Amino acid sequence: MIWIYTIKDNEFSAIDVTSLTQLKEVIGNQWAWIDIFETTEKEREILAELIGNEPDAVEGFERSMETPSNIDNENCTFCVHKRLHDYISVTMPSPTYEEELKVYPIVLAKKKKMIITWGEEDHKHSKIIKSTIRRLREGVEAGQDLNSSLVISVIFHEIAISTSKVLLRIRLELDQLEEHALDNGGKKLIRSVFSLKKTISNLYRLMIDEKDFMLDVEKSVIPRIKLDAKSKPIVKEAIELIDREFDFVDSYNRTLDSILTLQDLSSIHKVESSINYLTIVLVISTAILVFLEILAFLEHL
Repeated sequence: MIWIYTIKDNEFSAIDVTSLTQLKEVIGNQWAWIDIFETTEKEREILAELIGNEPDAVEGFERSMETPSNIDNENCTFCVHKRLHDYISVTMPSPTYEEELKVYPIVLAKKKKMIITWGEEDHKHSKIIKSTIRRLREGVEAGQDLNSSLVISVIFHEIAISTSKVLLRIRLELDQLEEHALDNGGKKLIRSVFSLKKTISNLYRLMIDEKDFMLDVEKSVIPRIKLDAKSKPIVKEAIELIDREFDFVDSYNRTLDSILTLQDLSSIHKVESSINYLTIVLVISTAILVFLEILAFLEHL
């Protein structure tokens, strides 16, 4: 599907288009945001023509949407930008955490007055785009102008919010681990602790990559992406949001270390209890043996 978002009669307009002719008629010479998901072969051809007969670029967008399989690789780079002819494409990761940490790329391209986003309806892309549209619509209703710079900055801000939600989910799981540690613990708990530490480590690397990339955008290091005066504060707020979350990451790791320490102390206590029990058994056994020897001695008198 191909949706075009523009400003029409000072209102936020959303139109579903099915052909290149219709798409060009809607866009004209005005600014437009084109969002594409669950594409057909015909829609891929439309996109290739739209960005200048670049079928390789379309394939590049589709490859960018693939969830990084090497998220555990320390050298993995989550944020990527590529420049080709008169447009630049950007890939930003949006994390989610259910049973495990997953990363869904948000892919966008900027070309002159046009911005293109590409994703899948059932992926994180859809949620990020919908929340971005909701915020932009509110801005337009309040008299705010709409441009590519503003769309990019709001998408970045929504990604920062989604990262915060992942940390909240991790906090809930951490609370459950603490309760379990007080009850019994054991090897299963220790495995869960190390698994969560690994998840936090991967998320930490992702957050660093997000922050560095947003800083590059804020400082206009990324070619063809220049933030205006209204967009810079939004990206800056997203960077500050990620910065605040780093403190929580550190505290989560300290809590997990405390759980491991508690388990070590519990294990030591169990060993001490076993030793005390064995000592008591040994003393009683020795007393019985002594008593039996005395009886045997008395019988021989």
